[in-house]
Amino acid sequence: MIRPEEVAALANLELIARQIVEGFLVGLHRSPYQGFSVDFSEYRPYQPGESLDKIDWRVFARTERLYTRRYEEETNLQAYLLIDISGSMRYPLRVTPTKLDYALFLGAALAYLLIQQRDAVGLYLFDEEIRAYLPARSRRSWLRRLFLTLEPLRGGPPMPARTHIAKALHTIAQRLMRRSLILLLSDGFVLPEEERPFQQALARLRHAGHEVLFLRIWDEATERRFELPLEPLRLIDIETRREVKIHPLEMQALYQQHFSAWAQRLYRFCQLHRIDWVEVDRAGSFFEPLRRYLLKRQHLP
Repeated sequence: MIRPEEVAALANLELIARQIVEGFLVGLHRSPYQGFSVDFSEYRPYQPGESLDKIDWRVFARTERLYTRRYEEETNLQAYLLIDISGSMRYPLRVTPTKLDYALFLGAALAYLLIQQRDAVGLYLFDEEIRAYLPARSRRSWLRRLFLTLEPLRGGPPMPARTHIAKALHTIAQRLMRRSLILLLSDGFVLPEEERPFQQALARLRHAGHEVLFLRIWDEATERRFELPLEPLRLIDIETRREVKIHPLEMQALYQQHFSAWAQRLYRFCQLHRIDWVEVDRAGSFFEPLRRYLLKRQHLP
């Protein structure tokens, strides 16, 4: 599997999506989950006697394995990428990829898979408000429009835009007239007073009949384990510009306790409402979130 830092060096999201998906399909074929590569991808291993015209030579050049393109019947699935572009997603500063970069790469790969499966994919970008919207379409040419919408956000500077996930989800739930697969890409960080509204907004989507896959993206080292330099630090909130002075040794245990408690509450809520939850490290592999998408897709019509 190609790594996020390697992906970040590629020229555009179209190339990134293709590289991620091709690497994923090869990894899937070599993994214990081989069946998925046949059931869901546009590729399958070449069988002797098949026409050579069906072989994807680009995949062969990268893997030295023969795969043929697999054309599946049209489906009626409608999916929406909901990508959080708020200030907290621009973390970590001066490091590539940020959480937002990872979300863009993963979102592009998911869109690529959806279109290859003849599914329709749309897009919502949000922070305090809905900032961009694309309706769900299944044409291959639609991918270019989606990539062009996402591309300007790559490597963007920190912005003070606040996170209002609940408000965005309620707005989207109100707009969706048809049952859909919702792919939420966010760090899930909300203020304590917004925790309940966030949960209510997720529940509203489920009660309306939508399937939800929450891909929670964070920086594993610092945002979960609180691994910071062992010296006095001045921390600045990207979204509010509020500053606090701390010493990591004094704060680590309290922070981890608070972080774990909120994550457990949110996880239990997702379990209760049958919302699929995937924890994603912005420096980690794309394999698991894509595999979990395929698991989700397998159980949908």
